[in-house]
Amino acid sequence: MTALLLAWLACGPGVPAVTDDAPVAVRVALDGPVAKGRGALVVTAWYPDEGDLDLSPPTAEGLTISADGPPRTERVGDRSAVTQRYAFRGPAGSYEIPPLVATWTGPDGAKSEAASDTVFFDLDSPPPVAGELADIVDPPVLLRIPWIPILSMTALAGLGAALVLRRRRHARAVEPERPVPPDVACLRAWDAVRHDPNLTIDDKARQLSVLFRVYVEDVLGFEASARTTSEILAHLRSLAHLPEGNVTRAQRVLRATDLVKFAEERPAEDWLAELDADLRAFVQSTRPTVFAERPAEATA
Repeated sequence: MTALLLAWLACGPGVPAVTDDAPVAVRVALDGPVAKGRGALVVTAWYPDEGDLDLSPPTAEGLTISADGPPRTERVGDRSAVTQRYAFRGPAGSYEIPPLVATWTGPDGAKSEAASDTVFFDLDSPPPVAGELADIVDPPVLLRIPWIPILSMTALAGLGAALVLRRRRHARAVEPERPVPPDVACLRAWDAVRHDPNLTIDDKARQLSVLFRVYVEDVLGFEASARTTSEILAHLRSLAHLPEGNVTRAQRVLRATDLVKFAEERPAEDWLAELDADLRAFVQSTRPTVFAERPAEATA
């Protein structure tokens, strides 16, 4: 079992930091390939030798998860580590394993908790390809602005203002800076992230997910930054006038961090271009509209 645990740790970032202030840690990872409706998870928790450990089992909507054999405990450094393998099965689709909570109770009754990261994966469902972006449509043509009359009026207004300023010697009042609209702020921030040579594709995918949540929060009035991907998508589906195709685009953008691991055989710039198209199409179609939730259906 020690060889299995060390091999698993070698594939990841290593043993999580455990200190006297944070004596317990927990990690969840996929064990091997996920295919044909089946897969496995490995859950490992690190804790001091003395005391008791309570570890919640993994759950996921739509999956049947069961322990694959008894848990095994061994010593790793100055801590003990308990490892449990879980087998799961379910229909094709995208799944999310919420964080597992490990609670350690010391001999003196003191408690310490730690939570694992959320695990995302696709079961018998390939990542989106370029053909799946066919639902993105060009934004509607904006109204043509009569620039010549506007410029003429602007020039006259400027001349009048100059005459007024000549008569008045008072200090000019500084106008407050206008806030940047959320759609402009979002796309500017994404352009900076996308063209930053110091960021990896993983970093850019994570930043895109964060920027999208902030935009949804600013425009739709929904606290997306504090919500999970599933909760955000459920809220978007409840919007009565959200343009068609935007829920699918939102799902692809929110899953960007998770899809990084499926991008080995796909050109990075092509993949980022697809995510860029999703983001811009979503922003173009949502910035001028106020959305309302669908009214609940009347019950008999």
